Amino acid sequence: MLHRLIITCHENDKMQAYALEQKLTGTVDMSLVKELNMPKDYDLFFRSFTVASDIVVAFMTHKTYSFMSNILSQYNELIRKRVLILFPVVMGDEIDKFDFFTPLPLISSSGDFNELSDKVADAIKNYLHVNRGELQVFEFENLVKSVLVNYGFKNIVLTYSDHVDFGYDMMCSYRRGSDENSVNEDWLVEIKYISVDRFTIRNIQDLINQDREHYLANHKVMLVTNGTLTSAIWDYLIELKKRRNLSLFIVDGWKLSNLIALNDNLVKEYFPYE
Repeated sequence: MLHRLIITCHENDKMQAYALEQKLTGTVDMSLVKELNMPKDYDLFFRSFTVASDIVVAFMTHKTYSFMSNILSQYNELIRKRVLILFPVVMGDEIDKFDFFTPLPLISSSGDFNELSDKVADAIKNYLHVNRGELQVFEFENLVKSVLVNYGFKNIVLTYSDHVDFGYDMMCSYRRGSDENSVNEDWLVEIKYISVDRFTIRNIQDLINQDREHYLANHKVMLVTNGTLTSAIWDYLIELKKRRNLSLFIVDGWKLSNLIALNDNLVKEYFPYE
């Protein structure tokens, strides 16, 4: 399959974007730089983007970070629905700290361009190398646990046994926010490994219809799956959250692949290069 790299940038960052393209030569079959200076430019770009094998690097510096992060936030829903392979890349200081719940994992460097280029190259290579379908069910469960550990979750406990079925696979905790204003959150995690790439609305309905009134009702709920959520499912979830005030965080195959690609230890453990 032909893989093409598209580096998007504001005109103020085009020189560094072209330099990054040169650094990434060899990681993909083809590459190009697209200057997108207005919100409408990104709207047209994201809506016309249909090639699943293309990889988009949204390049920005500290000068354009505020503008670009707003754009990516505005179009996050569209990006997810189109299942675009997209890596936000930031060169410079004064950027928001990336955490597990950031919609798109962020690649950044405070000032070393070569370091940033290496990070981006490694992320692209890892992403193309990772094949979720090669894992067995038990391996996928272990992978999910390792991902959660690597991204800051604590106190991970398996909740199923021969005697008790809580309806969820894991319990864990996560401390969100700065040290001064951090909040500890308790989470229930449901893991769904499916043999086909597409997740269904029925899978979502089965999860949210589980009765939590009598146990662990104060926990937040997370779904982690290797499947891809269709546009219809995202529309269904948006409407459901409005009607039922539903709190459900989803890590589908799209986001999971990005999280793994940015962590060399996870790639080496579960998807080792030959």
